[in-house]
Amino acid sequence: MGLHSVEELVSGKRSEGKETDDFQGGVYEAAVNLEKRDDRRSHEVDAGLSEEADSGSEQEHVSVADLHTDKSGRLKLETVDDLFNILQLRKRRRERKAPVHKKQQPQPESVPETVDDQLFLTATTENKLPVVEKYLTDGGNPNAADHFQRTALHKASFKGHMEVMKRLLEAGASIGKKDKLEATAVHWACRGGSLPALQLLLDQGAKFTDRDKVGTDARKLFNAQQRKGSWSELRKLRVSLLPLKLHSTPLHVAVRTGHCECAEHLIHCGADVNAKDRDGDTPMHDAVRINRFKMIKLLMMYGASLKSKNCEGKTPLETLNSWQNGAKSLLCNFSQ
Repeated sequence: MGLHSVEELVSGKRSEGKETDDFQGGVYEAAVNLEKRDDRRSHEVDAGLSEEADSGSEQEHVSVADLHTDKSGRLKLETVDDLFNILQLRKRRRERKAPVHKKQQPQPESVPETVDDQLFLTATTENKLPVVEKYLTDGGNPNAADHFQRTALHKASFKGHMEVMKRLLEAGASIGKKDKLEATAVHWACRGGSLPALQLLLDQGAKFTDRDKVGTDARKLFNAQQRKGSWSELRKLRVSLLPLKLHSTPLHVAVRTGHCECAEHLIHCGADVNAKDRDGDTPMHDAVRINRFKMIKLLMMYGASLKSKNCEGKTPLETLNSWQNGAKSLLCNFSQ
């Protein structure tokens, strides 16, 4: 690695082999003079900013006065400190030239004069608290629901919008109300994976023992949407049905959706790790079936049974072997 001259360090340019005596009044001197002019130009700004600077800062402040010059005004480089001061001034010059990016303040969102139920439900999903506040202030129903009977609290719990949830609860939203799948806000918070939302609901008295139910009404609704050709609504309903089985607890839902923090919090609150749904599956059965490795370790740590049998008479391990054998048989038949 080659050595750089003082001119190169100060001006940022290559000296191309010139000796020190050759640039006493040249590029080097011009660079120093430019530093001095910049320092004088920014002196007033620096003085104003120095009052706002942190008193505990240990960073040294270098000015032109710290530079040693002879009688003719030429810069003298006698010590390492002289070189350090020049480099510090050059660094300050680069910082002054750097563009300052000002953060744009977010524009306040306009609130419509009237907010109907549909707009209110959309606002809870999109975390638009002013719109929610407008609806509730005008006497709107905090338990307003869509055609799936999902209330605003269900939607806000799924998304984890804490301020909206708090406002809904203050306005009297029912914490135990169920949708058409008989899922509560606690089920929806576990599906969305929002631990703060789950904690808020449980602190407000929500039950972690409630069970959902995908029964005849939900099946009829699914078939009706299929006949209508409402594919967007059909997809939403299918997503809703996937993690919800007959008589599933919130812990079942948290395990199937892979939200370990929610599952652990439910267990700490007293949720039964060996609770069975209508198919006799425990959370461990579900964790093994869909390869939730973190959930398996979590449930084992909290004493989940590995010998509990479901309605088919299979333990979690036997369920795993059954799925693996089925996949193996399918692949073998396909290869032949």
